[in-house]
Amino acid sequence: MREGADNELFSELIATCDGMLSPQVYARVHDTALRGGLIVEVGTALGAATVALALGLKSSGMPGHVYTFDPMTGGPRRSVKSPEQRIARIEESLARYGVSDLVTITPRDLASGLEVLPADQPISVLMLDADGRIDRDLETLQGRLAKDCALIIDDVADRVRVKRQGSTYRIDSKMRLSWLLTNMLIDAGKLSPGQRLVDTYFGELITDPDRIIDPHEALAIYRQLVFQSASANRLQRLRAHLIDWGQDLAPDFAARCRRVYRRAKSRPLPAPEHCEQDHQPIAPASTGISAPVA
Repeated sequence: MREGADNELFSELIATCDGMLSPQVYARVHDTALRGGLIVEVGTALGAATVALALGLKSSGMPGHVYTFDPMTGGPRRSVKSPEQRIARIEESLARYGVSDLVTITPRDLASGLEVLPADQPISVLMLDADGRIDRDLETLQGRLAKDCALIIDDVADRVRVKRQGSTYRIDSKMRLSWLLTNMLIDAGKLSPGQRLVDTYFGELITDPDRIIDPHEALAIYRQLVFQSASANRLQRLRAHLIDWGQDLAPDFAARCRRVYRRAKSRPLPAPEHCEQDHQPIAPASTGISAPVA
C-alpha cells in the first residue's frame, strides 16, 4: 500500500507538470522505472511521465538514464506557444523534482535523434506515447531493446475521436491505432498480454529484439482504419467545444483551470485494493479490449 506522501506526489505531478494521465498510471510508470538501466520515452508532451520515470530511476538507486524524444512541434497545450517554451517548462519540472541530471531531452523524433542513445546498452524500459504509430518506433529500435524490456504504451483504446475545427472535422485515430497494433503484437507472441491501467498498457517484450515488427502484419492493421465509427455523444461534443473556445479565448486561464480541475479530481489516490478494478488484461484483437473502469 502506498504511503500518503506517494499519494500526494503523483497527484501533485498532474498539477505541476500539467499531466494528462491519472495518478495511478503515473505511479505505475514510476514503479516500472525501478528496474533502472537505459530508459527511453517517445512523446515527451510537457514532461509529467518523464518526471515519473526519472523519479522511479532515482528511487531504484540503480545506474541508468532517461532519454526522452519529441520534436516539440505543434504543442500539447495552446498556452505553450513554441518549442522553446515547452523545453523550458519540461526543464523546470525536472529541476523541481530534482531529476535534471537523470534526463536527456532530445527535441527531435526518435529516428532522427537515435544517435544520442548509447549504442552498447540495451533499453530496459520503453514508453511510447507519440502518434499511435508504435510499429514505426519499435522498428526503429529493433536490436536495441533488452530481451525482457518493459513496455509502456499509452492511449490503447478502441476509440476514434472527432473534433470540429471551423468548417472541417479532425479525425483522431491514434488510440484505435495503438489498440490494434498492441493487440497484433500480443496475438503474434511478441508482447506479453500485460495489463491495461485506464488506457495505458504495461507489459514486456517476449520475442527476439531483432524481429519485433513484420511490415506485412502492420500494413494489415493500417487497412483496418479505412472505415471507422466515432461517438456522437452530444454532451461530449459540447464539452469539447467549450474547452476549445476557452483555450482560443484565454489559453493561460484555461490551462490554470484545467490544472485545478485535475488536481481536485485526482485526490486522493485510491489504495491498491480499490485500484485493482482498473487493471484490465489486454484481450486478443478478435475479442476486443473490455473498457476499464476509469
